[in-house]
Amino acid sequence: MSSSQAKARRTAVMAVVIGVHVLLGFGLVAGTAVRYVQETFRPIDTRLIEQDEEIPPSEPPPPPPDYVPPPVAPPPALDIPVVTGPPSQTAIVIPKAEPKPAEAPKPQAPPPVTQARIAPGVNLGNLCPYPSASRRLGEAGSVVILFYVTANGRATEAKVESSSGFPRLDEAAVNCLRKGKYVASTVGGQAVDSWQRIRWTWKLED
Repeated sequence: MSSSQAKARRTAVMAVVIGVHVLLGFGLVAGTAVRYVQETFRPIDTRLIEQDEEIPPSEPPPPPPDYVPPPVAPPPALDIPVVTGPPSQTAIVIPKAEPKPAEAPKPQAPPPVTQARIAPGVNLGNLCPYPSASRRLGEAGSVVILFYVTANGRATEAKVESSSGFPRLDEAAVNCLRKGKYVASTVGGQAVDSWQRIRWTWKLED
C-alpha cells in the first residue's frame, strides 16, 4: 500500500470516530431535555376552596422538650502551698502619749505692803531742838539718814547716808530719830522690821 492510500485510510477512520462521538453527545443532550421538560410541565392539582368548606385543622406542633441545663462542673481545687516561717523579729513600737504640760499656777497678787511712819501725836521737832552751837555759827543743811524700825515701832539703828556738810547737824539728826516712836511696816497686815529713809533739813529762821 502506498503512502497516499494509507493517509486516506487514516483520514476515513478519524471521520468515522468523530461522527460516532457527535451522535452519542446529541443523544445524551436530547434525552436530558425531554426528561427535564416532562418534570417541569407535570400537571399540578389545583382547586378553589368553597366559602362554606371547612379547612381541616392542622395538628399543633408537639411542645418542645423541657430545657435541662447541662451540669456545671465544680471549679478545680487549687493546691496552694502554705508557707510557714519564723515569727517576725521586728518589734512594733507604739509611741507613748506625751503628758500634757501642767498649767502654770496663776500668779497671786502680792500681799499689800505699808511703810513705817512716825507714830501719831509724836513731833520730832520738839524732840530734836536746833543745836545752839550750829545756830551761833550759822550752820544749816539737809541730811539723809537710814534707820531701822522694828515690828514694835522702835528705831534701833540709824546711820548717815548723805551728810549735810556739818557733822554736828548730822549727829543731832541721828540722835533725834532714835528717840522717836513709829508705826512699823506691814506685809499682808503683819508688822515686820524694815529699813526706812528720811531727809532731815536744818534751817535757820530769820
